Amino acid sequence: MATMYYDKDADLSLLDGKTIAVIGYGSQGHAHAQNARDNGCTVIIGLHEGSSRSKPKAEADGFAVYSVAEATAKADIVMVLIHDTIQGAVYAESIGPNLKPGAMLMFAHGFNIHFGQIVPPASVDVAMVAPKAPGHRVREVFTEGGGTPGLLAVEQDATGHAHALALAVALVLTGPIV
Repeated sequence: MATMYYDKDADLSLLDGKTIAVIGYGSQGHAHAQNARDNGCTVIIGLHEGSSRSKPKAEADGFAVYSVAEATAKADIVMVLIHDTIQGAVYAESIGPNLKPGAMLMFAHGFNIHFGQIVPPASVDVAMVAPKAPGHRVREVFTEGGGTPGLLAVEQDATGHAHALALAVALVLTGPIV
């Protein structure tokens, strides 16, 4: 059964003192990162070594850019926004070994979790926030003062707070805080 959530349902204090690492700075990555930062969150970007297109864009937008491994190690929330086809390999090489116990691993699409291409340790929360628009539209609606509806799911609740934290992340990624 589906439940509708609204801005008032999110406890943004759960994000206080947390660092969000956005892995990837393409269509969804740039929108999620900029919206969360504009909503007062600490956001860093994780990119593969030698990223020649996304790194200059992320830096020009004012973000600190790290390798995927470094960004993951620094983060409390890791939002994986790279192509589904490479997520498994990037997770195995750079994300999984650097996830902190109690961190939240997030996706905008559930393919790799659902089909077992990524199997996170039991010590982390795993959730999905999937805006129902392309990233450029998510950002455009945000800058116009609106929000984008989205889907939220929790696959694994290691901390006992995964749903509440995912709801807070969903709000800062997809809609303005007013």
